[in-house]
Amino acid sequence: PRVLEELRAVRPVVETGYENTTLARALLERLDGYSVDEILADWDNMSGGLMSKWSLDRVTMVEAFGRIRDEWIQTDFDGWLAPNALYPGVAEAVLAAQARSDSAVKIVTTKQARFATAIMAKMGGITIAEEDMFSTTVSGIPKTEVLKTLGVDGSNPRKIFVEDKLSTLEKVCKADGLDDWELFLVDWGYNTATERARAAANPRIEVIGVDAFIALLRSG
Repeated sequence: PRVLEELRAVRPVVETGYENTTLARALLERLDGYSVDEILADWDNMSGGLMSKWSLDRVTMVEAFGRIRDEWIQTDFDGWLAPNALYPGVAEAVLAAQARSDSAVKIVTTKQARFATAIMAKMGGITIAEEDMFSTTVSGIPKTEVLKTLGVDGSNPRKIFVEDKLSTLEKVCKADGLDDWELFLVDWGYNTATERARAAANPRIEVIGVDAFIALLRSG
């Protein structure tokens, strides 16, 4: 129970699923310097240290995490899917955005594409074409680099990027060539109250709730 509670507390720092395994081990072993507060404050720098400490390889970890998830899906698809419910109204808003002639919906995710596609389809009735689904876990290409490839033809003059990870948005703010993207942090998901306050103080980022997110997708 202790480890599960602490994992829930530090979940906002996770960018790729396999990191949950290193977090769980660090918390289980009560490693010095890896308290909940310390992890929340500096996980980006801590993660690589744990991988080196335990001689772990990112590619192998991603493959193993995906394989175990695949086995779970094959044996209990409904059980795997159940915790991945979409927020009320979100699916309808995405479908409305897809139906608009002036918009193009792209998914840029740290989830492996097949899992993200299954969640969107089964939980929201949303079909995302393969060319519109970008998995940074599989490709290893950061979200900042993916954004640079989107909308370059000028067909969508307004570029909107919505995230629940503040660290990702802050990387976009620092990256060259992404000044024309409007950045939004949703006030649910993998962020903390402290991060939301930091985002609100950043002139490039707007913090929005579910209702504002739905309105953004419906009307742009």
